[in-house]
Amino acid sequence: MVKMSDSSGKIVWGGGAAVIVLAVIVIVFYTGGSPDVLSGDDEQRIAAVQKVAVNGSDDAGETLAKVVANDPSPRVRREALAGLSHYLKPAHRGIVMKSTKDTDPRVRVIAVEVLGQYGDKAATTDLTKMVQRESKKETDKRDDKFMKAALRGLVKCEDPQSIVTLLERAEKGATREIKLVAMKGLLSKLGVRMSRERDPKDRAGWRDLIQRWKQSRRVRDAYAAAGKTLHSRPQDLLGKDWHPERRRSRQ
Repeated sequence: MVKMSDSSGKIVWGGGAAVIVLAVIVIVFYTGGSPDVLSGDDEQRIAAVQKVAVNGSDDAGETLAKVVANDPSPRVRREALAGLSHYLKPAHRGIVMKSTKDTDPRVRVIAVEVLGQYGDKAATTDLTKMVQRESKKETDKRDDKFMKAALRGLVKCEDPQSIVTLLERAEKGATREIKLVAMKGLLSKLGVRMSRERDPKDRAGWRDLIQRWKQSRRVRDAYAAAGKTLHSRPQDLLGKDWHPERRRSRQ
């Protein structure tokens, strides 16, 4: 840093000061400076939230959780919730659950996927209830994005009920997209990649796929562990001589 005095006695800073200021900014950003996440406009608060998430300081999770719970802007809450997903603790579960009922639909979508990161029985139960609640709504009131996010959250859960819920939605989902998300999630849990040729539009082929997975040992074990009854439909298997679609194709 260069410091000089002019003829009036005032201190004049040299060009080296700019380098020092830049260095301070970099140090604050990467080594734990504490940006103010509560003041400024939306853009400034979002930038501050991003700094907290990147810094990874010991109190990052608590800071982000406070923003999720209290910031008036949905945009800021979404950013903070995405950041919080990297610092989740049991103490944050209440805030995440509250966010699944946020007034902003995009906050709710992020929240249900974050909830799945807990991966335990409680998260599985909560996500299953959300899926079931959405499935009972009238078509024009159903939030498909929320439903899909809840299904993706279930993929992260280890409880056997997650397999049951995913298979049920793959079989009885209200839309093609919901069925596909549920089936992809189920197969991901089972360590299998879904064939591109499978599509719910092919009703016979889709029923065949559902029945084949109902015969899977892991699926049967999951139903038993969850205390659920598995309703098999062997008549849905293609290739049987008495299968209705098979008979019609031969006529």
